[in-house]
Amino acid sequence: MSAGKKPIIVLRFGELWLRGKNRGDYINVLIRNIDMKFSGLKYGLDKHYDKIVIRPASSSFNEVLRRAGFLFGISAYEIAYETEPKLAAITRESCRIMKDAKGKGAFRINAHRAHKQHKFNSEDIVIKLAKCAEEKGIPVSPRRYAREIYISVSKDVAYISVSRSKGLGGLPVGSSGRCIILFSGGIDSPVAAWLAMKRGLEPVYVHMHAFPNASEILDSKIPRLIGILSEYHEGYRSYYVPTHRFQVAALKSGRYELVMLKRFMLKTAELLLEKEKSRIIVTGECIGQVASQTQSNLFSEEQGINATLIRPLICLDKMEIIDMAKKIGTFEESIKEYRDVCSISAKHPVINSNPKAVLRIENEIKLDHLASEAVKSAAIVESSIS
Repeated sequence: MSAGKKPIIVLRFGELWLRGKNRGDYINVLIRNIDMKFSGLKYGLDKHYDKIVIRPASSSFNEVLRRAGFLFGISAYEIAYETEPKLAAITRESCRIMKDAKGKGAFRINAHRAHKQHKFNSEDIVIKLAKCAEEKGIPVSPRRYAREIYISVSKDVAYISVSRSKGLGGLPVGSSGRCIILFSGGIDSPVAAWLAMKRGLEPVYVHMHAFPNASEILDSKIPRLIGILSEYHEGYRSYYVPTHRFQVAALKSGRYELVMLKRFMLKTAELLLEKEKSRIIVTGECIGQVASQTQSNLFSEEQGINATLIRPLICLDKMEIIDMAKKIGTFEESIKEYRDVCSISAKHPVINSNPKAVLRIENEIKLDHLASEAVKSAAIVESSIS
């Protein structure tokens, strides 16, 4: 820590740099998400061309820093100090910060002069600071280094940091609109939901359950999984859709029962699109992983569905999905025992379904009516969705 200097937190833009004239719209969504994420904490916020500066109260600093790690749309976040945008001041403060920094090993100096009107450039900063560090016995190396010091110089201020963390990247949640997420109690769909949020989609969760009433599902692991994901975006709406009428009707489906279940899920989600002002349905399907996810079954299940279907996990290995689940914090909850409606299916499900047969069975069991009635019976839980 630098004596006499109050630390701030700098949030760095990542992919937002690729936006054009509408970049300001994305930044405004990010600021809205920051306000939601930091709710209840004391802080100030300054919006800059290439970054957002957060000025937390001392009592809120550590919690603001922790929550910054859950924000999509940020490439990096760091504890930083401000000084005058003059070469002497930058050198003096940077040397002091390097000397006070915890840890061992040589520093790499990472300097960027964004404002080109200053009389010095990035190389001047590196040369001057390296000389100062050498005089104070601070090791510096451009290649064999254990730590980095980051110096960013704008028109009116320079930011200095030796504590930078990688952000989640992607786009701010909500900047791409909403999506309906078919959400099971397994490992895959929470990861798919997380990846959808990373692309700026605001989640609306739809869970199909086999319980006789909603109170049992509300005491299950499903709300807990959604709660874990809400760390990445507080606003959400969940539909808990009963499937008992469908299950009775689906007994006539024989080996097509599992295909018809997926068809029922998609039909139900499709009915919610207009209400939720969305055109996208997200699933956790991975090609070839289970019987319903063969090429022919995926085709049969989605025929005629008036939506964009997004399957973020479609080509991932199962271990890759598990690793992501562990990273985002959903794995331990996902593997807990649960009465998943997907497990209620024929013993020998069809893997090469006939699309015409699927439509015939759909008409026989009146699938559209079953989906409509299920939506009417759904329990809805929400948390400050915009």
